Amino acid sequence: MQGFTCMGAAGLANATRTLVLTLSALYVGAAVAGAWFLDFDTTRDTVLWAALLLGGAALMIVGQLAASSGWLSATLVSVGAAGGGLSLFWTIIVPVAVAAVVACSIALARRDSAPASST
Repeated sequence: MQGFTCMGAAGLANATRTLVLTLSALYVGAAVAGAWFLDFDTTRDTVLWAALLLGGAALMIVGQLAASSGWLSATLVSVGAAGGGLSLFWTIIVPVAVAAVVACSIALARRDSAPASST
């Protein structure tokens, strides 16, 4: 296909890092804004909202910045993205971003674990 180029490993890693950090910041902002502006019925609902969002953000940041293994990183980022996304599933854009983060993380982990080609 003419005009089609595949993103290289460095480009995919940079895009994934940017998306993970942006989604993490969105989760933290939503946790703070939700606790402040939304009228939850019980304290339990407020704690669940904040725990899902802040826990998801923390897992994604740890997976992106601290995890050394490709698959460990992909697992932490994917679980964090999905966990935080549960609170914001109704926004439509967050589930799309979560799907992109999970797909990119898995693609990076597969690239890192693939044997080097001898061509």
